[in-house]
Amino acid sequence: MEKNNLFYKMRKVLILSASFLFLLQACKKDGALVPEFQDNTTFSFFSDTTSIQTSTRRSDSTLADQIAIGLVGEYRDSAFGYSRSSLHIQPLLSSNALVFNNSGETTKVDSVILSLEYSGIFGDTSIAQTFNVFRIDETLSADELYFSNADIAVQATPLATHSFIPNLTEVGEVYQPNNFGTVDTVTPNPQLRINLGNALGEEIISKQGSTELADDLSFADFFKGLQITPVFNPNISNNEAAILYFRLTATDTKMTIYCTTSSSTDTVQKAINFPIKTSSVRFNTFEHDYAGSAAEAAIQNSNTNYAYVEAMAGVETTIKFPTLKERLGGKILVNRAELIIPAANGSYANNVGKAEKLIVAARDEFGALQFIPDALINAEFFGGDFSRTNNEYKFNISRYIQSYLNGNQNDNGLTLLVTGSAVKAERVVILNENNSNNRIRLNLYYTNIQE
Repeated sequence: MEKNNLFYKMRKVLILSASFLFLLQACKKDGALVPEFQDNTTFSFFSDTTSIQTSTRRSDSTLADQIAIGLVGEYRDSAFGYSRSSLHIQPLLSSNALVFNNSGETTKVDSVILSLEYSGIFGDTSIAQTFNVFRIDETLSADELYFSNADIAVQATPLATHSFIPNLTEVGEVYQPNNFGTVDTVTPNPQLRINLGNALGEEIISKQGSTELADDLSFADFFKGLQITPVFNPNISNNEAAILYFRLTATDTKMTIYCTTSSSTDTVQKAINFPIKTSSVRFNTFEHDYAGSAAEAAIQNSNTNYAYVEAMAGVETTIKFPTLKERLGGKILVNRAELIIPAANGSYANNVGKAEKLIVAARDEFGALQFIPDALINAEFFGGDFSRTNNEYKFNISRYIQSYLNGNQNDNGLTLLVTGSAVKAERVVILNENNSNNRIRLNLYYTNIQE
């Protein structure tokens, strides 16, 4: 498992805090620009010929814990190659000092079911997938930070191997014991249900009256959690299979022991839930193989017309303005600067469209991502949403460009990413500066302050 020193943890906490502030500071203004930024294009000069330089690189690992959406599956993309995601979750107790039966009663396990409520899908619902569910073999802690490249120890033999075709519209009827000792027929939200085997339930029940079932902390030390991971399918072709999205803290996402408790006078069927709580450790891990793909060519700088952006800590694109500061630094007042990022057309199937939203961020001298001044205004002002009408993304980066011209930004450029990269599988191919028909560009409106 990836460990982090205190400084690194604190820096990540500060980044998360900045993310939180980004949502709250809708009216924050940047008054530190000299010359002062002016959003007025009435008497502006206009240019769309600023030199731009893009490069595609593999993303660093991303902070992927305490997530609301879990990703599991594999997908082979015609442009991005092969991707897979695994999910790690920590079921906890429904109540402290959990009791399955009273004195004179015996309990028989009927089944142990892991249910994962669907949230969405990226890919092809017609291709069967196989998931392994492993029991985690190292203690997970809510005080740790878990990244998308974490290597978590699991037991050698899976609790279950489950093959299925994804069905996000219905789950069918489920038999659910009620409080009266009988069974109801219910129709829950669409979900994936995996039988983990009776042995796990028998082991948990055997701990009744012991410290293992005293509270969540004790239970998590005994039953450390579950890893759900796709089994590699060598036969999937381009644009086949899928990354499945699951709601992790939904009521229908849980582990359940179905059992029958008997006494000399009565027989009662029970369902004991082990929910994924907001305090549960939960995170995704990602793997990518770009061998032979167009994205690999771009990473190796042998692709001249396209750049690539992919979620799941896949690939990102760096955008630089190599001649802008020398040409206009100290000479203009920026009235508006719009970064236009056209999307390339291609073969898109159902559930596999262009990324819905991108974000641009700066990197400090240590390489850590930072919000640019325009991102602190509000989301609508900043932009980044995909326009189906124009087949492009547009960002307002006026304050960043003015700050860059004033010498208050480094030369690391901007980094283009998919918004919510830790909980999405989206991606998009963009037209870079070398494309002849349409290309990335900076629409710059400005006022001369030097003749």
